Amino acid sequence: MRRQPFISPIIADLVYQAVTGVSGVQFTDPLPCPNCSGMVVSHDMKQRRFSTVYSHEGEKHIYVYVKRFHCRDCGQLCYDKSPSYEKSRFGSPIVDLCLSLSQDHTFSHAAVLMNRMGIVINRGTVRKTVQSHSHTVQATDLFGMKLPDSLLALSTLVTTADPTVPLRGCDVLSACMIDPE
Repeated sequence: MRRQPFISPIIADLVYQAVTGVSGVQFTDPLPCPNCSGMVVSHDMKQRRFSTVYSHEGEKHIYVYVKRFHCRDCGQLCYDKSPSYEKSRFGSPIVDLCLSLSQDHTFSHAAVLMNRMGIVINRGTVRKTVQSHSHTVQATDLFGMKLPDSLLALSTLVTTADPTVPLRGCDVLSACMIDPE
């Protein structure tokens, strides 16, 4: 039997809280049409998967809700800004975590580390994510592990937020280091 790598409980909790804390956040701010800069009107709300985590009941999908708009001028359907990169099936902090861990570890080991943090991902998905996203990730070394600053900022936002007030989409975008403007 293989020995599982040790992940500090502080890091595991920090990552898990950040990823699960955005569950149900809505991104509803209208933007000008990206095609023609025309006026947009509300169309509908789409559920997008932010991540999948391990829970007591098994695997659990974490979703955010992104508003879609219809342009009155050109007819194009466009989305509000969301905390994910283009052509990504995960939230941007998960992609950033894949990139930062893959700098020092193999894809297999990065996947095992993420699994130990509570994130459901496999080696192939880590490899594909790293190959399709080549941006530089700002990371901070905590207990010998590089964690992306976007994940740390999201964790801070989630843990310091008032639990009676829902998180705002623009605050999540700022924490994920995606420009909300």
